[in-house]
Amino acid sequence: MGGGTGTGKTTMLRALLNEVPPEERIVTIEDAYELGLDRFEDRHPDHDMLQSRPANIEGRGAVTMLDLTRMALRMDPDRVIVGEVRGGEAFPMLLAMSQGNNGSMCTMHADSTRTVFPKLAAYVSMAETGLPVDTVNLLLATALHFVVHIEVIDGVRRIASVREVVDADGARIVSNEIFRPGDDGRAIPGYPLRDSTLAMLEDCGFDAALLDRPGGWWTS
Repeated sequence: MGGGTGTGKTTMLRALLNEVPPEERIVTIEDAYELGLDRFEDRHPDHDMLQSRPANIEGRGAVTMLDLTRMALRMDPDRVIVGEVRGGEAFPMLLAMSQGNNGSMCTMHADSTRTVFPKLAAYVSMAETGLPVDTVNLLLATALHFVVHIEVIDGVRRIASVREVVDADGARIVSNEIFRPGDDGRAIPGYPLRDSTLAMLEDCGFDAALLDRPGGWWTS
């Protein structure tokens, strides 16, 4: 999930987490506790909240987001949630997302759904993996299903774009903008979803009829 400062990325992430079934195990990773799963024990009784910390005055004891993301993979999570990705933690997070932890989520600063891909690739390089860009993009395409972009338009927070990740083609991520910005900035149906993706969403309760409303999902 991408967007600028104050657009509501964390708020949206909280809302999505509220839809996660209570039997799932969630591990959150943040540099400051904002998601607050501990305030909703009835919704998410099986969770762990991990928080990074800076080094002490002697330069010791630091626990980075990268450390925590690697640690989370050993905690048997159903979903790994990274409050905000801004560095090398992107690499283990993508590994978690591509090894069966469907439904894992994160936020990051970006100005469109399309620019999320090169930023994530740059963050993976910060983990000093030495992977070529083709391999990184293949990992991105395997790990990601959707990218959501949020904007503040005329003082109102809106989901402006939703992009479906299709595949990787060398140095390029192949994707479709399935919801695009309408005249008022709100997302309206764009490129049709692939049948396999639509079937996956319908299994989770998505109403495919919403895609047949060219004026937006909120119209009748």
